[in-house]
Amino acid sequence: MKVQYSKLLLFSITLFLVFEGLDAYSINNIPIYWLGVAFLISVFVGIQFLGFKVSSFNFVSIRNWVFYGVFITLFQSLFNDVVLPKYASTTYFQYISLRLLRLIFFLVVIYCLDYILKKYSFEYILSFFLISSLFISTLSLISYFSYIYGYGDFPRTRPGSGGWTQPIERACNILRNYGTFREPSFLAIWTVPFLPYFFYMGKTKKTWYVLSTVPILSIVLSRSLTGVIAFLLASSIVLLMILVIHKKFDFNLIALITLFILTIFTSSIFSYQFPPDDDYCSETVEDCVCYTEDKLDELKSSTNVSEATFGRFQEIASQGLDAFSNTAFLIEYIQEQGFSVFGDGYGYSNITFSYAADEATKKLQDNQIIYRNPGQVVSFNNLYANILMSTGLVGLLWFLYILIDVFRRLVFRITPIQPYLLISFISILFIYSYQAEEIAAHLAIAFAFALNLQKDEK
Repeated sequence: MKVQYSKLLLFSITLFLVFEGLDAYSINNIPIYWLGVAFLISVFVGIQFLGFKVSSFNFVSIRNWVFYGVFITLFQSLFNDVVLPKYASTTYFQYISLRLLRLIFFLVVIYCLDYILKKYSFEYILSFFLISSLFISTLSLISYFSYIYGYGDFPRTRPGSGGWTQPIERACNILRNYGTFREPSFLAIWTVPFLPYFFYMGKTKKTWYVLSTVPILSIVLSRSLTGVIAFLLASSIVLLMILVIHKKFDFNLIALITLFILTIFTSSIFSYQFPPDDDYCSETVEDCVCYTEDKLDELKSSTNVSEATFGRFQEIASQGLDAFSNTAFLIEYIQEQGFSVFGDGYGYSNITFSYAADEATKKLQDNQIIYRNPGQVVSFNNLYANILMSTGLVGLLWFLYILIDVFRRLVFRITPIQPYLLISFISILFIYSYQAEEIAAHLAIAFAFALNLQKDEK
């Protein structure tokens, strides 16, 4: 029997995307995400023994950049001995190995998609990816409304990103859409890169326009400022670029942006604030009342979604860099520590950053030292900083060269999918500045699509 490699790989990537979307769950303490990674890599390696051949001619620079990161990490690990923070959930060997596995996996996704795109159209492939997005978005809304209508949420089996319980239902908290993720922002940044493709697919099948309301509402109810701003900023930039460079006005993109903004202004009907508990009661006031600490906290606690979104953005923008405490500390850390030409390797750079973050965020309270993230590995929350500290100036400049090359291919080609792919790509790059530190499948998908854009030329 002849194995249809393209169908097998497409199914495997789609299954991985579903597993990645089940971020808040684990099986026997193994996150479902890593099971998806292991499955896809196993399929890719396994079919090599069946005669499957694939070329990296289309992305030699990306392949070599990944190999460079792997080499630096392995080399540095041989000569560096560091103890993981106290409450880390893995050993040092496991932690470094997982960082390397993510690099290899990123490359595997590009290999697979580069092969699949030679067999199938963008539309056929996207239909699978968007179904996975719809599935995860639908689960998120089921989870969200469970707190309003009183039926049970899906039982979560993985600790939150802070290492502890996921704090969804807390007194006076505004309900945010966590969905199947450990954080609301994780849901938003996973969903946003898929969103423009719904309107690309809608040009040939109107059903996709209707279906787009599900992920849009899912993103808006997450109240993730990073996700909302990433999408609106990327869409506006692409709309302007099309107008200036190609002298065209894309009404389909206008409709997408309009629907997204309209959802922000109308979704307040689904807002919900958890009632106060005894901590919000006092002897002088008869009723327990929710209160806020400052203007930003007041906006976060607003049941008006548009006010919570745009008002919070305006308040943060008015405070400048001081509003981004993590970013401010990251810049200070890089300035104090400096960076090398070749870097410290993936994983090792996170560990040294974690100890510095512990010292910088500790506070003296009741004669006791309180740490913000005690004994945990702390994320850079910035891909570019992670690449700089892990692979040095060489790695960062190489990565920026790859981004510029991909961006150039996207901007100056006129194809039906181009503006939608460009929105997805720009939103991913923005998200990597504030919310994520490791290259992921979304960027691999954008790279593979961009490198095969010529097949969509009309």
